[in-house]
Amino acid sequence: MKEATIDLWAKEIIKKTGFVLDKEIQRGYYYTSDKVRSINFGGKYKNKPAILKVYDDPRLTSEPMDLIAFNKQNKSKVLKAPAVYDYKMISAKRGWLIMEKIPANARCFVRPINPKTRKEITDLYLEYRKNFPTKPTRKLTLAENLSARDFHVFRINRWLQLANDKEAERMLEKKKPILNSKEFIPCFEKGMDLIRKEFKNRKMVWCHGHFNPAEIFKNPKDNTYYLLDFAHTKMYPEGYELAFIIWSDWITNADRRKPYVEWKKGIKEWVAEIGRIAGKLKIKNFQSLMRASLVERCLGTILADICATDKPEKEQRKRIDLIYGFLDEV
Repeated sequence: MKEATIDLWAKEIIKKTGFVLDKEIQRGYYYTSDKVRSINFGGKYKNKPAILKVYDDPRLTSEPMDLIAFNKQNKSKVLKAPAVYDYKMISAKRGWLIMEKIPANARCFVRPINPKTRKEITDLYLEYRKNFPTKPTRKLTLAENLSARDFHVFRINRWLQLANDKEAERMLEKKKPILNSKEFIPCFEKGMDLIRKEFKNRKMVWCHGHFNPAEIFKNPKDNTYYLLDFAHTKMYPEGYELAFIIWSDWITNADRRKPYVEWKKGIKEWVAEIGRIAGKLKIKNFQSLMRASLVERCLGTILADICATDKPEKEQRKRIDLIYGFLDEV
């Protein structure tokens, strides 16, 4: 949906629902700045402070249902999520929800987070897993029924398509491709071989899918936390969420100007911190799982989060160089 169209649609929803608009809070994009996938508004609903989220995502999402299901299951006194006041799922990709506004003084973690704060995140992860439904709370999609190995292959090939199309656009505009195929393809194939081997016998896990410091808001008044953005809840391969934490905090947000050795250190420190809770999560062969899960994150980052975006070319190439260095090692 074009930006102008989703804006017009949001105005219709505001009028129909009686949501009293205060201001726009955030826009979500699908890799490039011309593809708006969601808009969040602050305001009031039935005299209560509330947030309206309007979404039209290229990906499947059942966020209202998944958020409601978590709140029904959740017994934690520490980790919470906003209550849903009203919603409508127009299609499997399009809809809106009005939810509770979290306390005004609650703040998300600024990425990359302080190394001393990593334990706080991993402890919260244990609390989240203890209270998140262990079984799907809706019917699974076709792709969610794939094996862990084939699910990863399915998703990575979709990102390959995104990068392939973006690179074709660059070449049509007489621009130099971001990826050197002679360098990338051997790296890609080795990574895929490793992923296929590691996830051949790994399980799929029903999870939030976006657990990371940016989606966790801490209320300093009572030391409680709010988990947001249930738009990605689905079945994922074991280990995906753990690597996602590192990807979200460090791989995509650490200073790209850091020397490679220093940049790599952040990943290793994160792996060590997550390894601290591996036993409680009953993970077998943790190092092997994290190695393959991080390779999946790295390939996805190169293809979708770098190559398929409109980020400045200098930034794209520097981030790719750092990730290549890590892939060469693992």
